[in-house]
Amino acid sequence: MLALLVALFAGAWLRYPGTAPVKLPAGDCNADLWQHVYLPARLKVLEPCTAVDGRVVGMRRESDGDLHIALDPDRKSVLNLINATHNHRYLVVEIICEHPTAGGDATKACEEFNSQVVIPKAGDRVRVTGVYVTDRDNGWNEIHPVSRLEVLGP
Repeated sequence: MLALLVALFAGAWLRYPGTAPVKLPAGDCNADLWQHVYLPARLKVLEPCTAVDGRVVGMRRESDGDLHIALDPDRKSVLNLINATHNHRYLVVEIICEHPTAGGDATKACEEFNSQVVIPKAGDRVRVTGVYVTDRDNGWNEIHPVSRLEVLGP
């Protein structure tokens, strides 16, 4: 029984290794966005600049001013095991300071800054360029902050 569990876990770990699909030059991402990330220490940078293609499944506005996009990535290798088990096999994509914060500590991060990133619609196919990180609070991988989002089609 233990051997079966170990084999299942190893298989899941191999299926969802959590690796960036592409390494882009740092200049392709806007490093100045880090000034506006709320609690940046909670994010462990895995790749300073990458791009991920996929389909927008849903969106949710958070109290810290960020827009969370659930992305069904074309390459599942970008997901880690936590993305697969607790986030429905979606990659979290965060457009920072997309809307006013609900107040509190997050307000300072977005002060005098409004995101210029294109906002997609649910169902759109997109290419997201930004920093590939692990959110230490949740354990899943994300693109956060997003430098650019291109709508590729419906």
